[in-house]
Amino acid sequence: MKESNGGRPRKKCLVTGGAGGLGTAICTTLCMAGYHVFMHDLPASPGAAVAAQINEMGGAGSVTFLPGDLADFDGLRRQSAWLLQEEGGMDVLVNNGGIDTIGELEGVSLHEFHDTQTINSGAAFVLSQALSPGMKQLGGGQIVNIMSIILSGGWNARVPYAMSKGSLLGLTRALARELGPFNIRVNAVSPGAIPTNMERKFWTDSREELDRFILDKQALKFRATPQDVADAVFFLVSEQSRFITGHELHVNGGWYMG
Repeated sequence: MKESNGGRPRKKCLVTGGAGGLGTAICTTLCMAGYHVFMHDLPASPGAAVAAQINEMGGAGSVTFLPGDLADFDGLRRQSAWLLQEEGGMDVLVNNGGIDTIGELEGVSLHEFHDTQTINSGAAFVLSQALSPGMKQLGGGQIVNIMSIILSGGWNARVPYAMSKGSLLGLTRALARELGPFNIRVNAVSPGAIPTNMERKFWTDSREELDRFILDKQALKFRATPQDVADAVFFLVSEQSRFITGHELHVNGGWYMG
Protein backbone atom coordinates (compact mmCIF):
# COMPACT_ATOMS: atom_id res chain seq x y z
CA MET A 1 0.00 0.00 0.00
CA LYS A 2 1.17 3.52 -0.70
CA GLU A 3 1.47 6.02 2.11
CA SER A 4 -1.39 8.45 2.50
CA ASN A 5 -0.70 12.13 1.92
CA GLY A 6 -3.66 14.33 2.76
CA GLY A 7 -6.11 11.64 1.65
CA ARG A 8 -4.29 11.02 -1.62
CA PRO A 9 -1.87 8.17 -2.30
CA ARG A 10 1.72 9.40 -2.08
CA LYS A 11 3.74 8.68 -5.19
CA LYS A 12 7.25 7.32 -4.82
CA CYS A 13 10.39 7.81 -6.84
CA LEU A 14 14.00 6.67 -6.99
CA VAL A 15 16.64 9.26 -7.89
CA THR A 16 20.18 8.02 -8.50
CA GLY A 17 23.12 10.29 -7.80
CA GLY A 18 20.72 12.04 -5.45
CA ALA A 19 23.33 13.63 -3.18
CA GLY A 20 25.06 15.60 -5.96
CA GLY A 21 24.25 19.08 -7.17
CA LEU A 22 21.62 18.14 -9.73
CA GLY A 23 20.40 15.18 -7.70
CA THR A 24 19.79 17.27 -4.59
CA ALA A 25 17.72 19.78 -6.56
CA ILE A 26 15.71 16.99 -8.17
CA CYS A 27 15.10 15.23 -4.85
CA THR A 28 14.10 18.49 -3.15
CA THR A 29 11.69 19.46 -5.93
CA LEU A 30 9.97 16.07 -5.99
CA CYS A 31 9.79 15.93 -2.19
CA MET A 32 8.20 19.40 -2.00
CA ALA A 33 5.68 18.22 -4.61
CA GLY A 34 4.59 15.41 -2.28
CA TYR A 35 6.64 12.46 -3.49
CA HIS A 36 8.36 10.03 -1.16
CA VAL A 37 11.85 10.21 -2.62
CA PHE A 38 14.44 7.47 -2.33
CA MET A 39 17.80 9.19 -2.75
CA HIS A 40 20.31 6.66 -4.10
CA ASP A 41 24.01 7.45 -3.82
CA LEU A 42 27.28 5.94 -2.64
CA PRO A 43 27.49 4.98 1.06
CA ALA A 44 30.36 7.45 1.50
CA SER A 45 28.38 10.31 -0.06
CA PRO A 46 26.70 13.01 2.05
CA GLY A 47 23.35 11.45 1.14
CA ALA A 48 22.13 10.87 4.70
CA ALA A 49 22.87 14.46 5.70
CA VAL A 50 21.36 15.90 2.51
CA ALA A 51 18.19 13.82 2.97
CA ALA A 52 17.88 15.04 6.56
CA GLN A 53 18.24 18.66 5.43
CA ILE A 54 15.51 18.28 2.83
CA ASN A 55 13.18 16.62 5.35
CA GLU A 56 13.76 19.49 7.80
CA MET A 57 12.37 21.88 5.20
CA GLY A 58 8.94 20.48 5.99
CA GLY A 59 7.78 19.53 2.51
CA ALA A 60 4.75 17.43 1.74
CA GLY A 61 6.80 14.31 1.10
CA SER A 62 9.90 12.84 2.62
CA VAL A 63 13.35 11.72 1.50
CA THR A 64 14.94 8.39 2.40
CA PHE A 65 18.64 7.87 1.75
CA LEU A 66 19.29 4.57 -0.02
CA PRO A 67 23.04 3.85 -0.11
CA GLY A 68 24.32 1.82 -3.02
CA ASP A 69 26.72 1.60 -5.95
CA LEU A 70 25.59 1.96 -9.56
CA ALA A 71 28.45 -0.32 -10.61
CA ASP A 72 26.94 -3.17 -8.56
CA PHE A 73 24.22 -4.51 -10.84
CA ASP A 74 23.30 -7.38 -8.52
CA GLY A 75 22.97 -4.91 -5.67
CA LEU A 76 20.71 -2.69 -7.78
CA ARG A 77 18.48 -5.65 -8.53
CA ARG A 78 18.25 -6.53 -4.84
CA GLN A 79 17.37 -2.95 -3.93
CA SER A 80 14.75 -2.83 -6.68
CA ALA A 81 13.17 -6.06 -5.40
CA TRP A 82 13.08 -4.58 -1.89
CA LEU A 83 11.41 -1.39 -3.17
CA LEU A 84 8.77 -3.49 -4.90
CA GLN A 85 8.12 -5.71 -1.90
CA GLU A 86 8.30 -3.12 0.89
CA GLU A 87 7.16 0.04 -0.89
CA GLY A 88 4.84 -1.29 -3.58
CA GLY A 89 7.14 -0.21 -6.39
CA MET A 90 8.20 3.17 -7.76
CA ASP A 91 6.04 5.56 -9.76
CA VAL A 92 9.10 7.44 -11.00
CA LEU A 93 12.71 6.56 -11.78
CA VAL A 94 15.24 9.33 -12.43
CA ASN A 95 18.53 7.96 -13.77
CA ASN A 96 20.73 10.89 -12.78
CA GLY A 97 23.85 9.30 -11.27
CA GLY A 98 27.05 9.02 -13.24
CA ILE A 99 30.77 9.71 -13.47
CA ASP A 100 32.58 12.19 -15.70
CA THR A 101 35.55 10.81 -17.62
CA ILE A 102 37.95 13.33 -19.16
CA GLY A 103 40.91 12.60 -21.40
CA GLU A 104 42.08 12.36 -24.99
CA LEU A 105 41.13 9.15 -26.76
CA GLU A 106 44.60 7.60 -26.66
CA GLY A 107 44.94 8.19 -22.93
CA VAL A 108 41.68 6.63 -21.74
CA SER A 109 42.24 3.27 -20.09
CA LEU A 110 39.94 0.33 -20.73
CA HIS A 111 39.08 0.39 -17.02
CA GLU A 112 37.95 4.02 -17.25
CA PHE A 113 35.97 3.28 -20.40
CA HIS A 114 34.25 0.26 -18.86
CA ASP A 115 33.38 2.07 -15.63
CA THR A 116 31.90 5.01 -17.53
CA GLN A 117 29.60 2.82 -19.61
CA THR A 118 28.66 0.66 -16.62
CA ILE A 119 27.75 3.48 -14.25
CA ASN A 120 26.36 6.06 -16.69
CA SER A 121 24.22 3.86 -18.91
CA GLY A 122 24.36 0.23 -17.77
CA ALA A 123 22.88 1.05 -14.38
CA ALA A 124 20.02 2.92 -16.04
CA PHE A 125 19.19 -0.19 -18.05
CA VAL A 126 19.32 -2.43 -14.97
CA LEU A 127 17.08 -0.15 -12.90
CA SER A 128 14.61 0.40 -15.75
CA GLN A 129 14.39 -3.35 -16.27
CA ALA A 130 13.96 -4.05 -12.56
CA LEU A 131 11.49 -1.28 -11.70
CA SER A 132 9.26 -1.17 -14.80
CA PRO A 133 7.31 -4.33 -13.80
CA GLY A 134 6.22 -2.52 -10.66
CA MET A 135 5.16 0.49 -12.74
CA LYS A 136 3.07 -1.81 -14.88
CA GLN A 137 1.34 -3.11 -11.74
CA LEU A 138 0.67 0.48 -10.66
CA GLY A 139 -0.93 1.29 -14.00
CA GLY A 140 1.83 3.54 -15.29
CA GLY A 141 4.91 5.53 -14.40
CA GLN A 142 7.67 7.79 -15.62
CA ILE A 143 11.37 7.28 -16.29
CA VAL A 144 13.66 10.26 -16.85
CA ASN A 145 17.26 9.80 -17.99
CA ILE A 146 19.70 12.66 -17.40
CA MET A 147 21.91 13.11 -20.45
CA SER A 148 24.28 15.97 -21.36
CA ILE A 149 25.02 18.63 -23.94
CA ILE A 150 28.36 16.85 -24.37
CA LEU A 151 26.60 14.28 -26.54
CA SER A 152 26.00 17.10 -29.02
CA GLY A 153 29.73 17.72 -29.49
CA GLY A 154 30.23 20.70 -27.22
CA TRP A 155 33.53 19.60 -25.67
CA ASN A 156 36.75 17.81 -26.58
CA ALA A 157 38.38 14.86 -24.80
CA ARG A 158 35.09 13.32 -23.68
CA VAL A 159 34.59 10.25 -25.90
CA PRO A 160 33.64 7.66 -23.22
CA TYR A 161 31.32 10.11 -21.47
CA ALA A 162 29.60 11.19 -24.70
CA MET A 163 29.24 7.55 -25.73
CA SER A 164 27.55 6.69 -22.43
CA LYS A 165 25.09 9.54 -22.87
CA GLY A 166 24.36 8.40 -26.41
CA SER A 167 23.45 5.02 -24.96
CA LEU A 168 20.97 6.79 -22.68
CA LEU A 169 19.34 8.43 -25.69
CA GLY A 170 18.91 5.03 -27.33
CA LEU A 171 17.58 3.60 -24.08
CA THR A 172 15.11 6.48 -23.77
CA ARG A 173 13.65 6.00 -27.24
CA ALA A 174 13.57 2.21 -27.14
CA LEU A 175 11.97 2.09 -23.68
CA ALA A 176 9.42 4.71 -24.66
CA ARG A 177 8.28 2.50 -27.53
CA GLU A 178 8.22 -0.72 -25.52
CA LEU A 179 6.66 0.62 -22.32
CA GLY A 180 4.20 3.08 -23.84
CA PRO A 181 1.35 0.53 -24.03
CA PHE A 182 1.63 0.22 -20.23
CA ASN A 183 1.24 3.99 -19.71
CA ILE A 184 4.91 4.32 -18.78
CA ARG A 185 6.49 7.42 -20.28
CA VAL A 186 10.25 7.62 -20.82
CA ASN A 187 12.03 10.88 -21.53
CA ALA A 188 15.44 12.49 -21.14
CA VAL A 189 16.78 15.83 -19.96
CA SER A 190 20.03 17.10 -21.48
CA PRO A 191 21.50 19.84 -19.29
CA GLY A 192 23.99 22.35 -20.59
CA ALA A 193 26.70 23.80 -18.36
CA ILE A 194 25.18 23.81 -14.87
CA PRO A 195 27.23 25.23 -11.97
CA THR A 196 27.84 22.32 -9.59
CA ASN A 197 30.89 20.99 -7.78
CA MET A 198 31.59 18.78 -10.81
CA GLU A 199 32.18 21.95 -12.81
CA ARG A 200 35.24 22.79 -10.70
CA LYS A 201 37.43 20.50 -12.78
CA PHE A 202 37.01 22.90 -15.71
CA TRP A 203 38.09 25.96 -13.80
CA THR A 204 41.43 27.44 -14.76
CA ASP A 205 42.61 30.57 -12.98
CA SER A 206 39.12 31.67 -12.00
CA ARG A 207 35.44 30.89 -12.25
CA GLU A 208 34.98 34.10 -14.25
CA GLU A 209 36.96 32.74 -17.19
CA LEU A 210 34.73 29.67 -17.39
CA ASP A 211 31.60 31.81 -17.08
CA ARG A 212 32.71 33.97 -20.00
CA PHE A 213 33.38 30.90 -22.15
CA ILE A 214 29.96 29.42 -21.40
CA LEU A 215 27.97 32.64 -21.83
CA ASP A 216 29.64 33.18 -25.19
CA LYS A 217 28.28 29.80 -26.32
CA GLN A 218 24.76 30.29 -24.94
CA ALA A 219 21.99 32.30 -26.58
CA LEU A 220 20.72 33.25 -23.10
CA LYS A 221 23.34 35.33 -21.31
CA PHE A 222 22.97 34.06 -17.77
CA ARG A 223 24.11 30.94 -15.96
CA ALA A 224 21.65 28.21 -15.12
CA THR A 225 21.13 26.64 -11.71
CA PRO A 226 20.45 23.00 -10.75
CA GLN A 227 16.85 24.07 -10.16
CA ASP A 228 16.43 24.66 -13.90
CA VAL A 229 17.17 20.99 -14.50
CA ALA A 230 14.98 19.88 -11.58
CA ASP A 231 12.06 21.88 -12.98
CA ALA A 232 12.48 20.14 -16.35
CA VAL A 233 12.47 16.75 -14.65
CA PHE A 234 9.36 17.64 -12.67
CA PHE A 235 7.59 18.73 -15.86
CA LEU A 236 8.37 15.40 -17.50
CA VAL A 237 6.99 13.37 -14.59
CA SER A 238 3.89 15.54 -14.19
CA GLU A 239 0.53 15.28 -15.91
CA GLN A 240 1.39 18.43 -17.87
CA SER A 241 3.58 16.20 -20.09
CA ARG A 242 1.19 13.25 -20.28
CA PHE A 243 1.43 13.08 -24.08
CA ILE A 244 5.23 13.36 -24.25
CA THR A 245 7.44 10.28 -24.43
CA GLY A 246 10.71 9.37 -26.14
CA HIS A 247 11.74 13.02 -26.01
CA GLU A 248 15.11 14.63 -25.22
CA LEU A 249 14.51 17.98 -23.53
CA HIS A 250 17.47 20.36 -23.91
CA VAL A 251 18.06 22.66 -20.94
CA ASN A 252 21.12 24.59 -22.06
CA GLY A 253 20.22 28.24 -22.67
CA GLY A 254 20.41 27.82 -26.42
CA TRP A 255 23.99 26.49 -26.54
CA TYR A 256 22.76 23.58 -28.65
CA MET A 257 19.46 23.75 -30.53
CA GLY A 258 18.57 20.25 -31.68
